[in-house]
Amino acid sequence: MSWLKRDAKKARRTRGPVVRLGGLGAEEQKARRTARLTKAAIFAVLVLLTLGAFLRTGSVNQNVQVGEVWRQDNLSAPFVFAIDKAPEVRAAEIAEIRTTTPPIFHEVPEYLAAARSRSDSLLQILDQALAARARYDTNRPRGLADEAAADSVRYEQLKLESGLQLSTRQWRLLSASYNERIPGVSTASRDPREGPRLDLLLLGEVWATAQPLLRAGIVDVPKDSLLAPSIEIRDRVEHLSDEQSRDLVRDMQEAVREGRASLSETFPTRLDTIAIGLAFFSRVLEPTLMYDPVATRAEWKLREASLSPTESRVRLNEVIVRRGEVITPLIQRKILSRDKALNERRGSRLIWQTTAGQLMLAMAIYIWFALYLFVLRRVIFEDNRMILLLAILFALVLVMYGAALRIPGVDVYMVPVAIASVLMTVIFDSRVAVFGLITLAMLGSVLLGMDLIYFISTVFAGTLAVYSVRDIRNRAQFFISAGVVFLGYGIVLLSAFLLESTSSERFLDQLLFVAVNSVLVLLAYGLLWVFERTFGLTTDVTLLELSDTNRPLLKDLSLKAPGTFNHTLQVANLAEAGAAAIGANALLTRVGALYHDIGKMEKPEYFVENQRGGLNPHDQLKPRMSALIIASHVKEGLAIGERIGLPAAVTKFIPMHHGSTRIEYFYRKAIDGDSPESADVMESDFRYPGPRPDSKETAILMMADSVEAASRTVDNPTHKKLKALIDSLVDARIDDHQLDDTDLTFRDISKVKLTFLNLLVGQFHARVKYPGDEDAANKDAEASSGEEPGGDEASPVTAQAGQDLDDLAADASRTPAQG
Repeated sequence: MSWLKRDAKKARRTRGPVVRLGGLGAEEQKARRTARLTKAAIFAVLVLLTLGAFLRTGSVNQNVQVGEVWRQDNLSAPFVFAIDKAPEVRAAEIAEIRTTTPPIFHEVPEYLAAARSRSDSLLQILDQALAARARYDTNRPRGLADEAAADSVRYEQLKLESGLQLSTRQWRLLSASYNERIPGVSTASRDPREGPRLDLLLLGEVWATAQPLLRAGIVDVPKDSLLAPSIEIRDRVEHLSDEQSRDLVRDMQEAVREGRASLSETFPTRLDTIAIGLAFFSRVLEPTLMYDPVATRAEWKLREASLSPTESRVRLNEVIVRRGEVITPLIQRKILSRDKALNERRGSRLIWQTTAGQLMLAMAIYIWFALYLFVLRRVIFEDNRMILLLAILFALVLVMYGAALRIPGVDVYMVPVAIASVLMTVIFDSRVAVFGLITLAMLGSVLLGMDLIYFISTVFAGTLAVYSVRDIRNRAQFFISAGVVFLGYGIVLLSAFLLESTSSERFLDQLLFVAVNSVLVLLAYGLLWVFERTFGLTTDVTLLELSDTNRPLLKDLSLKAPGTFNHTLQVANLAEAGAAAIGANALLTRVGALYHDIGKMEKPEYFVENQRGGLNPHDQLKPRMSALIIASHVKEGLAIGERIGLPAAVTKFIPMHHGSTRIEYFYRKAIDGDSPESADVMESDFRYPGPRPDSKETAILMMADSVEAASRTVDNPTHKKLKALIDSLVDARIDDHQLDDTDLTFRDISKVKLTFLNLLVGQFHARVKYPGDEDAANKDAEASSGEEPGGDEASPVTAQAGQDLDDLAADASRTPAQG
């Protein structure tokens, strides 16, 4: 339960003071009024959006599904009403109308005369074409090449104009039959043959076969597409109609088949002749009955309108469904029919009544959540930016609720409410997430007619999702969240299935919907990135990414200032442990510690932890100039942080880890010097620009930075020496009022100091000396005894001269009483 305690502490920190308007200036009062109006506008838009999701034209409409259990009280009929027919019954009746209603056709006027005209026109073209061919056959043997060529061209043109699809062999057959009846043209005999030509003979046979077909009627659509047993024939001219059996009419394919049969009977073995006759038949024959789809559909609609939409009636006070009864298709239709009848009876009165009820219920739910923020999360409540973020999260879920109501095949169980709970956990904390989750679950249960199972399952699954990301450390936790959401929904739905005997089909459908819901939870990671960039947030996910020491900036720090990088890692370990000990944000504290000294990359040689012996550049500078260089790493660190886009929550650790402390060594050096300038030294020139720490995390970093730096100067660091060092450094910060702007308590400070002490004692623990180590240690001691101050960390003074160990080493060189 440590995470609940941590949230409780966070809640106490984020309550904030209550500021009364009486002591505020006019501008501040105006700003507060504007903020309140903005908050009210956000609230109003959210309520209206909720109404838009629930309202659905203000009608009574209970969302009941077949296979569900009726969890409300017994439902009785308040009046007599009719039961609507089942959709499948209605569809069957409509299908029957469309298969029994005669399709409407219009008869082509004067169809026989038109067919006769087409036959005569074809005969005229054939006469001209065959005459041109005969002239060609006469002129070519006589050597009249020009005349023969002209006749050949004319013959080909007339062939195309006839539109007949005949082969060359079939055209020659027609030409031979024509030439045989012209004296002097036939080559078989000088005497012309008697009897009709082949084209005249075939046209006569075609006309004799086509007339009865035309009179019976030829439709312009395939006959198998006509489902009704008869058709209705209308005369456009005389406005008369007649119904005729479907079997008496033909379509074009049937007519051509009958024509082929007639020609085959007349010319049984002459295939080319039959083919020519069929070509003539297709040229002469055309449909005489034209289908009218518009008139047919109008007739369908007229007959469908005469169908009764109901099948039976429910008596007054008859029980429609009892509590605990499984919804069957008949019960579902009874409930829906009752709702429809209620809507028709109440009319416009129902709209404002339903709207008023939904408005009051939505406002009650939102006010409950707003009161929680006002009482226990005042900092969030006063920040309109955070209120807008919460409103956007709620609005996304509400839009999905509305879509689930209106889109067929989409169920409310598919709405990923857990996305909102996961995002609220990462952005705010687990308690805000749980209260927000309960708010959204209540809205969803109201949407489903006070569905308790939906409310319980959504709260349970969403709470598991909150638990899975309450202390996020890697991206894989989002996948874990998706899994626990499915598990949470599955457990509650399975219990409902076992307790209420819900149909297995409905249970499996709900599991499928929940599976889709769980997959959609994975979108939380992408939405988190959008919210972070849009609202300038710094979440644990961002901090985890920044804590990677392989990031380019930290790699540069390790290469350009390796001593500073090592110091940074040690400070990060101390600060993180101290923050964890008092329930502060340990991850934020660690990240702030990793980046607090990045400004030292610009001039690493001026800081003692990066010096490797030899000349100390501060020896050639005046104390004031050295102090300016030491303090400049704060400004340069802020510039670097801004350039690479570090979050504000991280960059504030850069100036606050020093606050407005005094650069002690160079200040003392300046006032103790022999130069005339020593008398005019201003203390403000030797202080960091600040600001002072304003949170537990930045205060812990200030203390950790001091302790880690000073602990390096302690000879033979025992438990007693380290404890005295830590106490003196922390007391010095308190006496300098550096921690006044934080909400650290003395108990917190005691816990932090104890944590630092335990870590440092472990860091400086005694090691077993192996044979030969004592001689080597003695030699090192002899060598170091002749060293000049200015090495790595040879003395408190040299440690103070080169880096932000400034006043820390000087304090460490004095006794606690002197500090």
